[in-house]
Amino acid sequence: MNLRRLAVTAGVIFVFALAWNAVVRMVLLREANMALDAIARPVADRSMMLGLLLTAGLAVRFVYSYASCVRAPGVKRVLGHGAFFGLLAGLLVDLNQFVLYPIPASLALAWFAFGFVEFGIYGLFAAWLYLVDERRLADASA
Repeated sequence: MNLRRLAVTAGVIFVFALAWNAVVRMVLLREANMALDAIARPVADRSMMLGLLLTAGLAVRFVYSYASCVRAPGVKRVLGHGAFFGLLAGLLVDLNQFVLYPIPASLALAWFAFGFVEFGIYGLFAAWLYLVDERRLADASA
């Protein structure tokens, strides 16, 4: 496994994840998320560092899994890998939030849908960055 490729790809996915979630949570689902203010932890009590570490860890885990499991990159395999992670995250996080807290089903479904798309995009980033890097390596050795 190429650690440089893993770090670069995870870094790109990390930055994308921060931007994607900012747009989804603070713009597209802002009103729906504001309805949760009464049951959410106050902003001052939230750990931004822990959130960033979790996002970085997920990006690294996604790329590591991609590099380990997707042997023949193709759009179906890449999107399948993203779908696997999207379903896993959606079930473990979004459905669990719906079960535990009094949130509307439509909000949990919106979180799930945006997350599913997000992980599909992660897969496309992973495939594209690995493919570009492999081509550079092949061109350099030729």
